[in-house]
Amino acid sequence: MTGSYPRNGIRRAAIIREAQRLARNERAAAIVEMALVLPLFLTLLIGILIYGQYFLLAHNVQQAANDGARAAIVGLDAADRRAVAIRAVDRSMASIGDYSPANRTIAVSETSEAVTVALTYTVPADHFLRSSFVPAPGHVIGARATFELPAD
Repeated sequence: MTGSYPRNGIRRAAIIREAQRLARNERAAAIVEMALVLPLFLTLLIGILIYGQYFLLAHNVQQAANDGARAAIVGLDAADRRAVAIRAVDRSMASIGDYSPANRTIAVSETSEAVTVALTYTVPADHFLRSSFVPAPGHVIGARATFELPAD
């Protein structure tokens, strides 16, 4: 019995050395895998952020056009409707952190039956959407809303 004990000790040491060697190889493989996967993951993550912000801005622009058209129906004449619509759009777009009236274009048109507000918002040059890391959506976001005028 005593003769087999050192052999088990040698075998145990060999198993430990082999396990350590395999662990080193697995660490190296993990580093290589991370080097391959991390750029793809970061591209996906930044793309999600950029497109999420784009959809938020597009929603805000559409909502501002809706608010402008809704507010314009209470105006007394065409000039009053235009002024009311512009104020409503600016008030609605103020929720955007870097909103500037210089970056938007508002067109208010009306027929005898409806008022239409067309809003175009140009994303500022220093905005996150202008990142070149992933293909970004357009820098100009447009929306249009039409509301019927109340019957007299």
